[in-house]
This record gives sequence, C-alpha cells and structure tokens, in this order.
Amino acid sequence: MQLKDKKAIVTGGSQGIGKGIAIGLAQAGADVIIQYCTAKEKASKAIDEIKQLGRKAFAIQADFTENEAPEKFMREAVKEFGTFDILVNCAAGYDRAPLLEVNYHTFALMQKINVEVPLRLIQCFARYLIERKSAGSIINISSIASVKSTVGSSYISCTKASLDMLTQCAALELAQHQIRVNGIAPGMSETESNQPYMLEDPKEWERKVKTIPLGRAGQPRDYAGLAVFLASEASGWLTGVTIPFDGGAILNWQ
Repeated sequence: MQLKDKKAIVTGGSQGIGKGIAIGLAQAGADVIIQYCTAKEKASKAIDEIKQLGRKAFAIQADFTENEAPEKFMREAVKEFGTFDILVNCAAGYDRAPLLEVNYHTFALMQKINVEVPLRLIQCFARYLIERKSAGSIINISSIASVKSTVGSSYISCTKASLDMLTQCAALELAQHQIRVNGIAPGMSETESNQPYMLEDPKEWERKVKTIPLGRAGQPRDYAGLAVFLASEASGWLTGVTIPFDGGAILNWQ
C-alpha cells in the first residue's frame, strides 16, 4: 500500500469530499483522524468504515469558528496518534449571494474558515514536523470557483482564490523542510454542501451537469485517488500546485 502506516488528519472528514478522501487514505494504508463540527453521527459512521479497513481511526469535534479551535484540535490529534505525516484541509464554509447582497460579516466568516483556519493548521502541522525533522504532505481542498466566477459566488470564489495562494506561499517556504503543499480544486459534486442548491434549482443543476465534458457531477469517492497520489511519494517532486478536478468543466465553463 502506498501509505502503509502513515498518519493522516482530514478536517471535514465526516461527510462529502472529506469523507471520500479519508476513506481513500485508509484504503491506501493510512491511519486517519477526522475533524467534524456538528455531524457526530456521520463522523462515527466514517470512523467505523475506516476501522473496517483494518486501520486506526479517531474523530475529534472542533468548531473552527471558535478562536483557539485549530490549535486545540491539533494538540488533541497529537495525543491520539503521537505523530502524523499528512494534513488534508477540507473543512470549509459555503454560502452564496449576489454581489450587492454580500454581507461583510459572512464574508469575514468565510475568510476565517476557508483561509485563516487552514493557515493556522498548516503552521501547527509544519512546526511539529520541523521539530522532528520529518517530511510531510499538506493538501488544501480548494474549488474551481477560485479561478472561474459565477453569479453569486463572491464568498467561495474570493476565499478559495486566497487558499490557492496560501498553497503556493506555504509550498515555497516549507520546501526546505521537505514538507510539500498542494491543492485539489473540485468541480460540481454531489455533496451535502451542494444539497440546498440541487434542491432549490434542480433544473439549473442538471443544466450545468450537462455542460461537464465527462457527463456527470463528481462523487466524494472520485477525489480519493488524487489525494492518495498527493499524499504519497509518487508525487514526491510535486509542490505548490492546485489541480482542477472537475470532469473537464473548467474547459467548458458556463
């Protein structure tokens, strides 16, 4: 297995893309800690699925809107595993609004969850590895909205674009410590966060799905293979890139 006995942390790992990645890392041989905010039952199910694969797994509750939550979460993760090799920043905030209705309080909250929290987790993760002279891999989950805007996408487009630049900055400064930082930019995917959009305007959702060259929306499991690649030595000479993963949608943006 590519990640045999590696230790991984996946924020937002109780559902959606985060869960898909957590399961994929476990299938590749890693033990996994997932962070969840409120979805305790879903987190328990995800942990059970990972344990059924023969890997160790723990779920830690953390509300990243709270001031000291990122550092507290990382301390608890260290207590559980003692060490770690992989960090996946998947926990995120999501909202939509026309530009003239963008609320600056909500904008600040999206910036905090989507950019500040990953920064603080990267800092904790990197300091821990540097102290132990260990290499590691960080994967930030972005969005193709970071490079292609749509009406109402200011919250997600602006904050995920910031996350992409954080990926580059962190990759540049941490390379000397053999800590790689890369990103995955998902396209339209059938996840819990997209459920309101899918239910509110199913015809528009289907219209957009039909514009995807590969003919379907993404599923959480689709992201596992790329995450395993970025976490493993197979990508050992790759850092500072955010890879669009969208069925080709970015080629035919509508």
